[in-house]
Amino acid sequence: MDKRIEMDGKTVPTPNVSVIVPVYGVEHYIERCARSLFSQTFRSVEFIFVNDCTKDGSMNVLSEVMKEYPEVDVKVIDLERNMGLPQARRAGVGQATGDYILHVDSDDWIEPDMVERLYERAEETGADMVCCDWSEEYEDHDEVFSHFEASRDTYYETILALETDAYVWSRMTKRELYAGLEFPTCNMFEDFVITSQLVANCRTIEFVHTPLYHYRRSNASSIRSSADTRKILSQEVRNIFNVYQRVTEREPGQHKRAVGRMLFAMGYHIMRHNLHGCLTKEQRRTISSGIRTHLPNKSLDFSMTKQIVLWMKVWIMR
Repeated sequence: MDKRIEMDGKTVPTPNVSVIVPVYGVEHYIERCARSLFSQTFRSVEFIFVNDCTKDGSMNVLSEVMKEYPEVDVKVIDLERNMGLPQARRAGVGQATGDYILHVDSDDWIEPDMVERLYERAEETGADMVCCDWSEEYEDHDEVFSHFEASRDTYYETILALETDAYVWSRMTKRELYAGLEFPTCNMFEDFVITSQLVANCRTIEFVHTPLYHYRRSNASSIRSSADTRKILSQEVRNIFNVYQRVTEREPGQHKRAVGRMLFAMGYHIMRHNLHGCLTKEQRRTISSGIRTHLPNKSLDFSMTKQIVLWMKVWIMR
């Protein structure tokens, strides 16, 4: 049945899918991204571009491309100040009207039938989330990656344990699952924060094992070599810690193996890069206490050497 909403005094059909695209510093890439979106075989879709106060000509390039596709449903949101990637996504979600939401980064591109294939699988199976494989694009080659296919419970465990990729752009999710979702303010590991919540809200997950999304990796090395490395690593720790707190508070006593691995990764990360200062004393105590609680669990499969090293680091961090 065709659903309709009031917009600008007119009654119009609502789209089945909302595609959200934050825009910042992608002047050289956004044309390819936009064309891949506007050429989708699936037509009942709205495209929401969120201008995160980009300083380059990204929005001008987008405007020129939009002129070539007057039949496409496009919304542009101009943020008043730069908010960062996760908050730009939040702004887009707030304006979305589709039954499903798909995120696309504005320097990436997608296959022409990506929206159609994910939507059809969702409708056929009744799944709350449909994930697809993806290709990571480098300057001189590409690599194809596949989601670990499992039941919802097992998949959730692998997300929490940081054993499977949590990219938010490789999945289409029912919009209703975003109700009450907490979007982080830190930009690094933000997909882990968002995706872990979405998977927790899911009942069923389906998988399409075709690389429908193209993730640009051309500048992957620039992050680690920049002067902001310490800030970036600190943001990663804060976001992992936020997930740890949410899971242990809302699902106490559950997911011991996954939480143990999450703690190990976070504790090792903190010690390796000397990031104690990015956490409060209370947070450090919470992490060290959590590690002491979960590490003895034999299902963690940590080597004796790793356990000894981590115990030493935990005592220093207290």
